Amino acid sequence: MDVDLRDGSAEDCLMRLLLLFFSLFSLACFVGASASTAIHVATPQSKLEASTSYYFDLLRLVLQKTSADYGQANLVFEPMPASGSLWKLMLKKNRIDVHWLTPTAEIEHKLQRITVAILYGGLGLRGLIIKSSLLQEFQHVKTVDDLRRFTACQGENWPDVQVLQYAGLKVHTAQKFVSILDMLHKGRCDYFPRSIIEGDAELASQPQNYQGLIFFTSVLLYYPLPVHFYVDPENKTLARRLEQGLTAMHNSGELLRFMQEHPVTRHVFEPQRYSQSLVLKLHNPVLPASHQQDQSNVWLELLQLKQKPSR
Repeated sequence: MDVDLRDGSAEDCLMRLLLLFFSLFSLACFVGASASTAIHVATPQSKLEASTSYYFDLLRLVLQKTSADYGQANLVFEPMPASGSLWKLMLKKNRIDVHWLTPTAEIEHKLQRITVAILYGGLGLRGLIIKSSLLQEFQHVKTVDDLRRFTACQGENWPDVQVLQYAGLKVHTAQKFVSILDMLHKGRCDYFPRSIIEGDAELASQPQNYQGLIFFTSVLLYYPLPVHFYVDPENKTLARRLEQGLTAMHNSGELLRFMQEHPVTRHVFEPQRYSQSLVLKLHNPVLPASHQQDQSNVWLELLQLKQKPSR
């Protein structure tokens, strides 16, 4: 029997086929878009490193804000060895896709830096975690020379070690964060410099047996110490994604607002707390020359702090 095209049956059939095609195409696009990319990050060594939540929350926000262009992504936490340079695990997509680091000549040469400084240099303004029993002694510290009779605690391979040693300060190191607090608690060292961003959050997370530790901010150390996200240079898509997201947040002021509102960093924006603090400025010999030139005293200006040279 011949089909009369005027009755619309052939056109209806064609329309159904087209609708089916577009439905299947849309479903395929949805499934592809809903697939989430795994971004591998380093598991914190200790729950006491409460300040790490700032970096992870910022990273999640950047990934969320760039999802329209790059798709969904989620963080996957990878266990880390007790010792060794974490950044070396980022080369050739070994185990870690992205981490926050302070620049050194080697890191700058081996890894791809995301240009926006994610703490605006605030990591270099440091109070001292000390035992409360030493409070009176530290209140007499007025110069770097006064500080030389004490011994600092630091993490092994941290750039701060070379900063403190360059200033003629004694330093003991440990591989794990919790080991540093243990050394401090047992009197094997006298103070643990932590940024004003980190100190309070970390002490709030300390276990009961470390309750004798306090965050002393009457004396602050200051040295240039920018923090950036770094990725493997071969991971160009992730580098573009993070660069795009962080640059947009910085230009719009959203990154600063994020710092002002995040539980780890919001307390820093109470300048009256540090109005009477003495600031001892140190040189950072590890920081590449290009970063030395880029550093402004944004935090010193923000908190209206006065510097005292490191002599």
